[in-house]
Amino acid sequence: MKIRRRKKGHAVIEAASLSDILFFLMLFFLMISTMASPEAIRILLPNASTGKAIPKHPVSVIIDSKLNWYVDGRPTDEYTIRTELSSESKKYNNEITVVLKADKSISVEQLIKVVDIVNQLKIPLVVATERGK
Repeated sequence: MKIRRRKKGHAVIEAASLSDILFFLMLFFLMISTMASPEAIRILLPNASTGKAIPKHPVSVIIDSKLNWYVDGRPTDEYTIRTELSSESKKYNNEITVVLKADKSISVEQLIKVVDIVNQLKIPLVVATERGK
């Protein structure tokens, strides 16, 4: 007696559905990887009911295109700015922040002079810029 063998059917897998699944997996992992920040340190900060943040008094240092220097609107120069900032710092108990506003046409050397003086006085510095277009 002859035993008949069954015909083996070939399984067909549609490539289109696999590529859709692969695309969605890749999209999912790309979205998750951009949300995760590996260098972030997660801490829980304590709460305080009586404490409050005290903002530092901003002192503006302005250098215009003609190299005129101003401290809080008062004219000064690069030689007396150290004493001006030091007296402002003492006036507000060393709780000031210098906001540097400089014309874009001045040299970097002028900016570095102010940054150097502010760093020597150990005063926090913020550089004011215009928002990009």
